[in-house]
Amino acid sequence: MGPVVSSVSEQLDDVDFYYVDVDQSSDLAGQFGVQSIPTLILIKEGEEVDRSVGFAPEEQVKDFAQS
Repeated sequence: MGPVVSSVSEQLDDVDFYYVDVDQSSDLAGQFGVQSIPTLILIKEGEEVDRSVGFAPEEQVKDFAQS
């Protein structure tokens, strides 16, 4: 997913993307209930509004980020 998310992040100036290594940040993964990777979590105004689990192609990630 790394290359897909990197590509989408270059296309969308109004969306911030953050990568979290769940092995290094297990507390954060637990806080967000991440049980599978990759997991994309869309957060707006501090609240989770959507979640995508598993690989997704670039267009799907772009649509997800803009929702």
